[in-house]
Amino acid sequence: MDTMTANCVEVPQTVRVRLLHAYVQLIADEVGCDLLHVKGPAVDLRLQGAARHSVDVDVLVRPQHVLAFVEALRARGWREITGFDEGSAFGHAMNLRHELGLLDVHRWWPGFDVEPATAFEAMWGQRTTRTLAGVACDVPSLNDQRLVLLLHFARSGGHRIEDLEAAWGGAEEGSRATVVRRADEMEARLALAAAVGGLEEFRGLPAYALWKYFSSGQGSRLDEWGGRFRAARGPLAKGRVFRAFFMVNKGLLSDELGHPPTRREYVHAFRQRFVTALGDVLHRLETRLRTRAER
Repeated sequence: MDTMTANCVEVPQTVRVRLLHAYVQLIADEVGCDLLHVKGPAVDLRLQGAARHSVDVDVLVRPQHVLAFVEALRARGWREITGFDEGSAFGHAMNLRHELGLLDVHRWWPGFDVEPATAFEAMWGQRTTRTLAGVACDVPSLNDQRLVLLLHFARSGGHRIEDLEAAWGGAEEGSRATVVRRADEMEARLALAAAVGGLEEFRGLPAYALWKYFSSGQGSRLDEWGGRFRAARGPLAKGRVFRAFFMVNKGLLSDELGHPPTRREYVHAFRQRFVTALGDVLHRLETRLRTRAER
């Protein structure tokens, strides 16, 4: 072992994430893209609660700037893991990897039902800054951060309960009222209810089942896909959900395998996906038949 190798010290994850936030901001500044840093070390200290251990960086990008920002990332060696459409049930984020770490580029925030550009502009107008690794990074206002954390908690299946406590349980009545008003402006009351209670009041809305699935942390993948299908707006969106149900995400599979999947590996992954889906369907039918027989 040479002297240089012997003297190398592993950079702590918390430091690397802060450096990555700063690097991403410098890229955005260079190409003229507006973005807001969310979650992790970007969160206001008053909302930190328990220590936050992020393994990636999350940014919300002005929708009109997303394509230019992603191209700037690719030009600097970032590799796409998943695109927007297949990145999540909400189609809101692209996941990228660099030798420095992981980045989630959000084109909107799940739970906001107003136009993404409208939501971003409203948050941008009240933004503040937080210095990360010596770089001034734009972040949402304190109460917008509360709402962002609450909506993220709502789709986390009950995990990160400290976010709920910091953003809602520990908030004064005035702050809670401000968050609720902001949720009204963003048409996010359903998603907020999934976090703080009262979800059943929204049972008749198309997205109810999807938020119930994610907030409860219970149910099968079939429940998720059923919720996604009902929440999709219009025939084209529903068709994309139906198609995605049968597709294997090649980018994610490549990241899991550590190399581009071979034809055999892709077919194997597709077969596993189909078997899992079939098992969910059969279990659902069996449960319904048993319930009817017991009546």
